[in-house]
Order: sequence, then structure tokens, then C-alpha cells
Amino acid sequence: MKSHNQGRQDFLQWINELTECDYPKIELLSDGIGYCQIIDALHPGAIYLSKLNFMARFPDEYTKNLKVLDDAFSKLKIDKVVPIDKLSKCKFQDNMAFLQWMYNYASKVNPFVKNYRGYSRRLEAFEKQHHGRYTQMSAHLIPNTEFLKFKQTDIDGRTFLKVESTKAQQAEDAIKELEIDIKTKMDYNWKLIYALDDLQYQRDVLYGLLTKIDQCVQNSNDPAAVKMHNVIMEEPIDFAEK
Repeated sequence: MKSHNQGRQDFLQWINELTECDYPKIELLSDGIGYCQIIDALHPGAIYLSKLNFMARFPDEYTKNLKVLDDAFSKLKIDKVVPIDKLSKCKFQDNMAFLQWMYNYASKVNPFVKNYRGYSRRLEAFEKQHHGRYTQMSAHLIPNTEFLKFKQTDIDGRTFLKVESTKAQQAEDAIKELEIDIKTKMDYNWKLIYALDDLQYQRDVLYGLLTKIDQCVQNSNDPAAVKMHNVIMEEPIDFAEK
């Protein structure tokens, strides 16, 4: 796809598919994980994913992740300054601009990159950090609930089977699965909220455009302008009294 013809959802879909993430909105890219994994996909071995905080929730934690990205840029001699301060503040415009740059860079370096196992790469780094202790990375870094099954975890083609547990362990596992189910449903609710916010944003933009058009034509005697004003002011059929 050509970057100048695409919108936010197109770029979001691109990074989610490449990295096997589930970012619901551009602003959350401020955690730096998605950007780092683009570099990991394009330049294997150039970035240390084990240095990343996969549970980052605050700007200072985002800054540390983005510093890892900046170090990789320096190592690869990429002529681009990573705007760490701006990206870490979760602003749409800054992250959208940087994501577009990353897309253009990827298109030049390796436009056909594939077979990158983004989630497996995260899991491998995450387990090194936590040594198998039960904990969970941020929800948008988990592509779907199938990866959360505890009976087996597949990493780079290797399968690790879970050892049969005692009744106490089974009860603990059941509680963990319930917690995951609740979190999954909460994440889904947040996605609905994000979608509603996006619709409201589009509604406000369209309303603003119509208001400006109406201001331009309402004092005109031109028949076309009068007709346009009447169309804008016409009450929708669904709202009319029956």
C-alpha cells in the first residue's frame, strides 16, 4: 500500500499483522514494543527484545523501551531521530507520523518481509525476564486467547508440555483462566469504547465541515447555494414526526 493513500486503520492493521500484536489504537504504540519488533523483523539480531518492558503502562516506562529502539537505530546507522519524548506521551499525531515513517522504511528495506513470528519472539524474551513465573504482558501484545492456553506453549517450533498438577495446582490454574477470561472481555469492551470514540470524532469532523459549508452558502442568492442550504437544514426522515 502507498502510505499517502492510507488512513490510521490501514497502518494499524499493517503493524498488527507484521508483529502479531493487537493494538486497538495508534496512541498505544507509545509503549515502543511494536516499533522495536518492526526493526527485529527487518534486522534480526539488531535489537534486544529482552531489554523491553512488556508490561509498560506509564510514560517513563515507555521512554526506556523507546531508548532501546533508539540504540538499535544508532547501531544500524539509520538516519532518523527517534522522538522519544513526543512518542512516550501517547499523542496520536506524533505516533501516527512515526508509524508512517516506519512503514516507508520497511517498504524500502524489505517490503515482502514475512514468516516473522512476532508473538513467539515476545514470549521468548518475556519468559527470559520472568523465568516461567506466572504473569502477563500487556493485553494488546497478545494476539488472541489461543496463545494463552496453559497446556502447551509453542515457541520457535518447540513444544513445552505442562506437567500434571495436583488438585491445588489445578484450582490455581482454573482461577488464572477465569482471570484471563475476564481480562479478555474487558479488553473487548475497551475496543468498543475506542471504536465509539472514533465514530464520535468522525461525526464532529463532518459536522464542522457542514457548518462551514452552510456559513458560505446561507447568505447567497445563487439557486445552487440556496438548494445546498436547504439540503443541509432538512430534517432527516427518521427524526420527523410521524
